[in-house]
Amino acid sequence: MKNKEKFTDIDNALKELQETISRLKGIDTAEIERKVEVFRKDLYEGISRWGSVELSRHGERPGIDDFIKGIFSGFIELKGDRLYEDDPAVVGGIAFLDGTPVVVAGHRKRSGGKKDYIRHHYGMASPSGHHKAMRLYRLAEKFGRPIITFVDTPGAYPVPEAEDRGQAFSIARCIQAVASVRTPVVACIIGEAGSGGALALGFGDRIIMLENAFYSAISPEGFSSIIYKDVSKKEKAAEALKGSGRDLYAAGIVDYLVKEPIGGAQNDPAHVVEEVAKAVRQYVHELVKIPAEEIIRARSAFIARLVPS
Repeated sequence: MKNKEKFTDIDNALKELQETISRLKGIDTAEIERKVEVFRKDLYEGISRWGSVELSRHGERPGIDDFIKGIFSGFIELKGDRLYEDDPAVVGGIAFLDGTPVVVAGHRKRSGGKKDYIRHHYGMASPSGHHKAMRLYRLAEKFGRPIITFVDTPGAYPVPEAEDRGQAFSIARCIQAVASVRTPVVACIIGEAGSGGALALGFGDRIIMLENAFYSAISPEGFSSIIYKDVSKKEKAAEALKGSGRDLYAAGIVDYLVKEPIGGAQNDPAHVVEEVAKAVRQYVHELVKIPAEEIIRARSAFIARLVPS
């Protein structure tokens, strides 16, 4: 199969075929349905990295609202950065995880059940979003609450106003804040995770990642336009970036890989949310037993391994 073919379009066509077959009357369709399902499995068995990028951007993929609703109870959203405005691309607040009080923060690409991407800047945070996240980190540290983040963004908000208000500086400060906060942090990479905008919320003591999420320093299109001088070579760029959940789990960067249903997380959101919930519970219960000093030392050792001396 060629990389340029759209996995999401093919999967939609196959699902429509299955629905049509199921409505046929007077004949035994079990064998036909089985063959279609086998074809779908074969199709996704060798999915390309660009195929993962497409799935990470799927419009019906579960977003942060789905994960908050399915994992936590008593969620109360806290708005505003106390400096300038409330960024619609970042949502966060306080909640309970099986009775344990926690702080939740993450990117919001769209409202639950809607496709209002423009309203939420496609999940791309401005400095106000990063300041909001830092405010939540400080709150978590003050009250000793574990932090759970959800990353789903193409990158930071690329508009002049954001640059004028110190976009790069706010990203750097946000990364510093989450890396130094004296409370456990569990990061969940649930979709597209691009550039510094992802790093601002994507650092954690434990990292959970969906199989077809894509975490990279730059988007395949950006990489292609800079390195190959041709944005149409995005499939080749995705292969070079090696940013899928499978890649990063194999490299030891991700601690827990959540397998997705055939065709992507959008085909069974409830199952995906449940699997993420299991991992979040496991790591939070594990990390709260570790002294803060030991957590900070482990982070320092991890960063030292990444940064050449």
